[in-house]
Amino acid sequence: MAGYPEDTMTGHEVERRALLTPVLLLLLAERQGHGYELVQRLGAFGCGDADQAHVYRLLRGMESSGEVTSHWHASESGPARRVYAITQQGAMNLALWFVRLGELHGTLHLFLERYVQLEDVGGRAGRDGGSPRAGARPPDHARPPGHSGPPDHIRRMRK
Repeated sequence: MAGYPEDTMTGHEVERRALLTPVLLLLLAERQGHGYELVQRLGAFGCGDADQAHVYRLLRGMESSGEVTSHWHASESGPARRVYAITQQGAMNLALWFVRLGELHGTLHLFLERYVQLEDVGGRAGRDGGSPRAGARPPDHARPPGHSGPPDHIRRMRK
């Protein structure tokens, strides 16, 4: 994601980049922060390699649309930094993102559950060509070497 033109990004990078707006709103709802700090905090969401220039553009756009405000904060040990905070409009938009992402979560959960039921990822269901067996595991090439059972994130989903 870092420094790549949009036309050369993979689908996964594009999807992660699309989630930067709700993640930034969430981070600002947790506490205000300056741009560099927000970029650092993105790491917890798997976006540690987010392009800083893109994050700053998003923050400026969010400020233009009324989702965030900013002010300059003078520092005793360095240059002044622009500190961002979420607005009431931003909080309402964050709530809408919560609903949208909750719906997407349901779809993704169903996809992941059905994927782990596949016996053959090559397009064939069960050995008899019918539907996959309940409890069937992904083929060995879909799991890390030496890893038995479903991936950790699938096991956590089932709890």
